[in-house]
Amino acid sequence: MQQSGAVAVVIGDWDQPHWVTMYAPAGDTADISIPSVFLPRTEFRALVYLTSNNNTPLLVSLQRDETWPWMDMLLIIFVSPSIMLLFIYLSYKIRSRQRKLQEIAPMNVVARLAIKTFYHEKRLENEADSCAICLEDYAPGEELRVLPCNHDFHPICVDAWLTTQKKYCPLCKVNITFATSHNNEITPLIHTFVV
Repeated sequence: MQQSGAVAVVIGDWDQPHWVTMYAPAGDTADISIPSVFLPRTEFRALVYLTSNNNTPLLVSLQRDETWPWMDMLLIIFVSPSIMLLFIYLSYKIRSRQRKLQEIAPMNVVARLAIKTFYHEKRLENEADSCAICLEDYAPGEELRVLPCNHDFHPICVDAWLTTQKKYCPLCKVNITFATSHNNEITPLIHTFVV
């Protein structure tokens, strides 16, 4: 085609639906200076239709697309790592939330815990007379929340602790959900032994 005076070559196939990269399987092509392109079926049929129904010359412009290599580099360098980091961050947040939900006590379990009224004269020798969370002394006639381990606290203090922080007693680390679901069998995480 170059020897016949063509300035470019457009090759097409009626049946090939995809773009094909053309190359010379053997021989030296250093003397070929005109550009060439292979068109897939849709573009080739459109070009044949335009040339067959038009009596005037048809201008076909072959242009090299220089934008895609830069776009590919941007995707590889910036977008792909950003998507990966976003995925890692979201999975971390979901796992953290699941772990947090596993570490707190459900409201219905906390609501079923016993309530007692504090009387200073009925207090046993080893019972506390102040809340270990807010450190305020109990007032006579004040209601206290009693955990399965028999430690008592202000209901507002211990309910907030159990439902937002940990499902363990703030003093002895007994899992209150385990203790209430197993007939008040207390299994503290910290054991003390007397020798």
